[in-house]
Amino acid sequence: MTQPAPFTIIIPAHNEESVIARCLETVLADAPDQDRAQIIVAANGCIDRTVEIARETAPDALVLDLPQGSKTKAMNAANAEAKHFPRIYLDADVRCNYASLEALAETLRQPGVMAASPRLEMDLSRANALIRAYYRVWLTQPYVKRDMVGSGCFGISQAGHEAIGDFPLITGDDIWVHSRFREGERRNIAEDANGNPVSFTVSPPRRAIDQIRVETRRRLGVEEVLRLHPSPHFGGSNQAGDIRTALKDGATIFDVAVYLGIKAVARVRGYWTKRRSDTIEWERDLTARDV
Repeated sequence: MTQPAPFTIIIPAHNEESVIARCLETVLADAPDQDRAQIIVAANGCIDRTVEIARETAPDALVLDLPQGSKTKAMNAANAEAKHFPRIYLDADVRCNYASLEALAETLRQPGVMAASPRLEMDLSRANALIRAYYRVWLTQPYVKRDMVGSGCFGISQAGHEAIGDFPLITGDDIWVHSRFREGERRNIAEDANGNPVSFTVSPPRRAIDQIRVETRRRLGVEEVLRLHPSPHFGGSNQAGDIRTALKDGATIFDVAVYLGIKAVARVRGYWTKRRSDTIEWERDLTARDV
């Protein structure tokens, strides 16, 4: 029997005591007893029980207890401890099983593949009507459908790491990775070699006000990457044709109005946020972390 090829899973976590066990339990539920991937939890600036819970849930994982709260610094610290390529970065509040991560690693071993993500699934079961409307449009947009890399789970091959180096001190780590590579160098996989489904699950905000906060941070993160790390591979903003595509894919006029409304409010909020401070506040939705 062929021994599984090694890879490393890196989970950055800042005050994630409510979700870190769920994340690790999902990974470990179908993991092999032996020869499993190296798991590193890069806890950073935690003042809750994240470190303790991670060590209890995954005794074989390496849990770093880093004093400074910085996601990209934590990812770089984990890279310094990582033993294998490819490397997969998994947010603590998302769910992805081991089989999907292993399939992702296998894709990243293919020649020419620099970065990849599993297919994204949105758990909208607890979201209100406005959020469901927003994501009926968002899920049809080019960034999501064209070899997306990000939104909570992505992997980078050894060649990809050698090409881009350490993560810079920015907010949008996934945006930065996505924009480092040409579309043909990115993959978004929905099935493994045997036809089994490959995906990860994100729980979005439940309310429009929380989505606006997240969208504001995302928008500021995009602007930060464009300003500090410009790239010809950046996807750009929505076009009128993208909205027409959403309508063809089943979204309603109401859905589009909600989507554009949330985007507009986040744009204005982002403008005033920049006027007040040059620092991007890491706004996240705590209700989505209520498990």
